[in-house]
Amino acid sequence: MSLQQTLKNIAWDKFNFHTLSLSLSHVIIANNPRDVFRHPLSSLQSLLFALAILLLSGGQDAEAQTSFDYFYLEAEKCRLAEDYSSAMDLYRHCLDINPKAPEALYNIGLLHLYLRNDSLGTAYIRQACETDSNNPYYLESLAALYLNKRDAEAAIPTLEKMSSLQSRRSDILLQLVQLYKTSGQTDKAIGALNRIEVLEGPSPQVSIEKFRLYKEKGELDSAFEQLQALCDESPHDMNLRIVVGSQYMEAGDTAKALDIYNEVRRQEPANTSLQLAMMDYYRESGQLARYNRMRDSLLFHADSPAQLRVIMLQSYIADLQRDSTYAPRLEAAFDTLLARPQQDAEILIMKAAYQVYREQPREELVGTMRQVLEVDPGNETALRELLQYYAEQNDDKGVEDISRRGLNYHPEEIAYAYYLGMALAEQKKLTDAAEVLQQGLRVRTEFVSERLVSNVFGVLGDIYYQQQKETEAFAAYDSALVYMEDNIMCLNNYAYYLSLKEEQLDRAEEMSYRTIRQEPENITYLDTYAWILFKKEDYAHARTYMDKVVNPERTDDELLADERLMGNLLEHAGDIYAHIDQPDTALRLWKLARQKGDGTCTPQLKKKIKKKKYIK
Repeated sequence: MSLQQTLKNIAWDKFNFHTLSLSLSHVIIANNPRDVFRHPLSSLQSLLFALAILLLSGGQDAEAQTSFDYFYLEAEKCRLAEDYSSAMDLYRHCLDINPKAPEALYNIGLLHLYLRNDSLGTAYIRQACETDSNNPYYLESLAALYLNKRDAEAAIPTLEKMSSLQSRRSDILLQLVQLYKTSGQTDKAIGALNRIEVLEGPSPQVSIEKFRLYKEKGELDSAFEQLQALCDESPHDMNLRIVVGSQYMEAGDTAKALDIYNEVRRQEPANTSLQLAMMDYYRESGQLARYNRMRDSLLFHADSPAQLRVIMLQSYIADLQRDSTYAPRLEAAFDTLLARPQQDAEILIMKAAYQVYREQPREELVGTMRQVLEVDPGNETALRELLQYYAEQNDDKGVEDISRRGLNYHPEEIAYAYYLGMALAEQKKLTDAAEVLQQGLRVRTEFVSERLVSNVFGVLGDIYYQQQKETEAFAAYDSALVYMEDNIMCLNNYAYYLSLKEEQLDRAEEMSYRTIRQEPENITYLDTYAWILFKKEDYAHARTYMDKVVNPERTDDELLADERLMGNLLEHAGDIYAHIDQPDTALRLWKLARQKGDGTCTPQLKKKIKKKKYIK
């Protein structure tokens, strides 16, 4: 961001021409289509409103009108009761009686929007507007639909019609200004701004926008008249004068800008915005030495607010992006600033961003993030970065420390519960791990990802199984698969534990096969699938998949040196070979499993080796 742009932001909040404040609840359909029928009126009021519409309608014979009125009110009752299927049928029947009834067309359109039939819903609401072209509520809904689709060509005439009906609504005019600008209709944009001034009186925001539009047209005299009028209206507002000066700078009239800045200096010599403006002036006029001196003065002055220091550092970074030789100066600036006691974490966060930009060693970034937590213990940027780092390092103690900090400041964030639960489970603190995960599920927000919720249930299932709570474990796995049906770690563990119980083997095979479809080289998933086939007595196919895990053609030394091959995988391979009449290979693999000595084999392994046969 340039200093000039920063200056404008500091002087006031930028004028926003992008938002149309639509009043009816149904126009928020883009974000929550299920809210389209939550009208602020009570049920009784809604029905009275509907009745009023009916009493005003005409053009039909009395019998048809009576029939229409009855079915329309019944449709409204169903809509208010959220029986939308019946409401749809009744509104359609209303159209059978009177095909041009705008109220029925409009409500059918809303129903289609609720059902996400956007094109059809828009078509019905457009018909309602064509039939009752002076209804501001119908037009407002149609305009919202066009704006959500970014269809400026269709939105402009609809908003223009709304503006003619509701001439005192400046929010409609603001939206028209934006659409006129994007479609190149500068004169119309200026006209809409003039109407806003008539409604609300002169304002700096409108004057600046008119200045920009006149400048785009090349009408510089008219443009600068806006600025002069702005200064005349608020002669004592120095920040406003600085903004006007910045516009002269942007237009290339540096002499006029300097005159304004000098005038401000006489009135408010310590004005921060003025100092920023002068920095911009020095840079644009090529006075780089003065520019650098003023920047350093603002950056290192003891009384400079944190926001101003951040702006100065941003200018350093902008220089660095143009010229890498600025790196030592920026690093020296960070060292100087961080040698002082820190009241907030903003400068540390900027240093961390710089470290990422410069691709400095990860450990240096971690050190900075730990400093951030010393100043701001609940800083989520630092917590997440550190959590990711310790997880990648398999540092259970580090994960536990950061997760506990995160839960302390953000108890609703289930990610901290997830990582803490896993860290505790790795330390065999199963009861504590289960409690943390359960609490995370209870207090999670509605915005948490389904994948994360699935993973939490999956880990909870693993913990329950280790605690010999099979019923709870399998229920947790089922919940995990509801939230994410392709959670392959959950699928693998669930399938394997079912195979150990020799229950639901067909389901176990189906779940396990899905894992090897996704990761065909994963030896853990291949072993599970082969083991399930073994349990189903399909020994030939079991061997085919187990050979991808334990290739018997490899030497003993190769198999023992392979850190991926746990003892239980070698034992499984031996069991399978024992069932295809290859006892020598089976005995060899069993002995290798015993040599692994990693505690993963069954108690029966010694008997298998001693008796040289499979023992269940």
